[in-house]
Amino acid sequence: MALSGNQIIALATQAARCPGYVSQAQQFLNATLQELAQDYDFQVIRKSFNFNFSTTASGLGYAPGSGPNPMPADFLRMHRGGHFYQIFQVPYVLIGVTQEEFDTFVQQPGLASYPYLAYVDVASTPMNLYVWPPASGNYPATVRYNPQMPDMNDFSQVPWFPNSNYLITRLAGELMRLTNDERVGQFIGDIDPEKDHPGSAASQLRGYLKMKDNPAMAPKTVGLDRRIFRANIAQLRNTKTIGW
Repeated sequence: MALSGNQIIALATQAARCPGYVSQAQQFLNATLQELAQDYDFQVIRKSFNFNFSTTASGLGYAPGSGPNPMPADFLRMHRGGHFYQIFQVPYVLIGVTQEEFDTFVQQPGLASYPYLAYVDVASTPMNLYVWPPASGNYPATVRYNPQMPDMNDFSQVPWFPNSNYLITRLAGELMRLTNDERVGQFIGDIDPEKDHPGSAASQLRGYLKMKDNPAMAPKTVGLDRRIFRANIAQLRNTKTIGW
C-alpha cells in the first residue's frame, strides 16, 4: 500500500538523521513530484480533454479554422500519440510539429480541409492548440495530455507518484544536502548506471520507468516520423505489370 506524504517524510527524515526538518522535507517532496511530472510522461496522471475544432478562430494571423483551440488550465504537454479527432466515428490522428515549422505552412483564407498537423502555443494562457490544414468542420477532437500537477498541501494524503520507496530515498538524499551528510551520493545516485549506487533513488527510478506504462505487456515499437514517412500507394512501383 502506498504511503502518505507524512509517512514518507517521517521515514526520510529518520534516514537522513534530521527529524526536525519536516518543513524542508515537505518542500523537497513537492519539488520532487513537480520534477517527475515535468520530466516524464506517466499514464497514472494522464487526462483527456474533449472539444470541437473552431472553424472561425484565426489567432496569430493564421487562416480561420487553424485555431486557437484553448487547452485546459493544467495542460503541460500532449501525451505521445494521444491527439485525434473523429468524422463519422472514424479517427484521424494529429501529428505534432514545432511552431517554427507551423509558421511555414500556407495560410490563405478559404483554405480548409482535414487537419493532420498540430502544435501547441505554450506562451499563451491558457495554452492553445493550432491545426493545419485549417479545420473544415467543427469536428469533435480529443487530446490526451500530461497535466501540471498541483503541490501537496495535505500531507496526510498519498502522493500521485506510486513508488513510495523512491520518494523516501530521494527525499532523504535531498535532506542530506542540507546537513552535509556524506551519504548524499549513495541516496540520490548518478544518472550513469555504471557509476550509480545500488538502491539509490536514481537506480530505483530507472527500474520503475522500464515498466511503468505497460501493465498489459504490450510489445514496444519504434516509430518513424509520420510527417516524412507516410504511405503513398500512388508512388509505389507497379510490380504486377505483365510484359516489359
